[in-house]
Amino acid sequence: MLFELMRKREGVYNEDRKERTENRPIEEATVPEYLVFPLAMHIGAPAEPTVEKGDKVKVGTLIAEKAGFISANVHSSISGEVIDISDQPTIKGIAPCITIKNDYKDLEEPPLYSEDEELSVDQMIEIIEKAGVVGMGGATFPTSVKLSPPAEKTIDTLIINGAECEPYSTADHRLMVDHAKELIDGVRILVDILSVGTVHIALESNTHDSVEEMKKILDKVDHINIVELETIYPQGSEKNLIKKLTDREVPAGGLPVDVHTVVVSVATTLAIYEAIRSRRPTVKRITTITGEPIQEPKNLLVRVGTPINHLIEECQGFRSKPGKVIHGGPMMGIPIKSGRIPVTKGTSVITFLEKEEAVRSERTPCIQCAECLNVCPVSLQPILISQAYENGDIEEAERLGAMDCIDCGNCSYICPSKIPLLDNIRSAKKEIRARQEEQ
Repeated sequence: MLFELMRKREGVYNEDRKERTENRPIEEATVPEYLVFPLAMHIGAPAEPTVEKGDKVKVGTLIAEKAGFISANVHSSISGEVIDISDQPTIKGIAPCITIKNDYKDLEEPPLYSEDEELSVDQMIEIIEKAGVVGMGGATFPTSVKLSPPAEKTIDTLIINGAECEPYSTADHRLMVDHAKELIDGVRILVDILSVGTVHIALESNTHDSVEEMKKILDKVDHINIVELETIYPQGSEKNLIKKLTDREVPAGGLPVDVHTVVVSVATTLAIYEAIRSRRPTVKRITTITGEPIQEPKNLLVRVGTPINHLIEECQGFRSKPGKVIHGGPMMGIPIKSGRIPVTKGTSVITFLEKEEAVRSERTPCIQCAECLNVCPVSLQPILISQAYENGDIEEAERLGAMDCIDCGNCSYICPSKIPLLDNIRSAKKEIRARQEEQ
């Protein structure tokens, strides 16, 4: 990777690659003939299909129902016919999906609730659950669960996360500029649901134009603070944001609710607005398609289920052959090898890298420089966790705090020995989870 990284305790300054899309307004993408809907486009149990092959569906039809407390509904983003329910390539590997053929009529299901209905807090949370809203910053945790903390966990602070720290992504930036009114209305909905007195909208200093747009919308009664933070990676980590904005530290293995805080991304906040004000489920999202190989990078409003190949065509194809395709950004994203993989609720950016950017240098022995410790935003010891995993000592990896890793990738990118630290820690976490499920 040809990023120049300068170290700072608990973060890095990486080279900004946003210039090709940061000033491009959001465009609505065209819709392909076939769309693919993974049953697990969220954290937790995969949804259970509610349709069969041959069924007719509309925009907003529930095609898979949540299958547990931590799960989420899946809705069709087009009208047409269910033609297949089978395993297909997804960001999580080969997994069950529903394939729908588009009839291009865009027939819609009735709204989620009657326009004349006055919603209580419980009803709003129920609508958000019904709409299938999940964390759209990438975590994909079911939002209705996040907004329903245990009675003993009082919430006094809401943080809206607009700190888009991946080097290429501008989807959240453009959302804050192009949809400032809807975003602020979504924040107001969250304030009503959580009854909080303190609200921060956090973003990085390189998106100052979005601050101006949001300030035009805010009323004096809102009591919403817009906070411009230093542009440093990973500024958007929710634990970091909580520490910087509230001086509270989420305990190891804990959640923001443990320090009386809820963090919601700007994309999720817009989805909440869509569910409550527009009365529609989550069937679209804003995604950046970018990177040097792309002919015409764009910020696109995309139907969930759209294959990535279609979005490449939407951006006029390639001007050079890509060496790597990443679902997400180069720091936290996951490399993919199939353009058939569809956009899901958590797809904020698809990054295409040139061959020379994607070449991984040869690994050499650790030189004990401690740089991975210096840049870890959650104060872990990445090299020790990695060594424990490679030695097959999963218990030691867990003891060292592998499960507290936020997958930011700082350790791998700063490592002069090119040890695959993040890959090893992710693998360790996967084995730890598997062991926990067996117990």
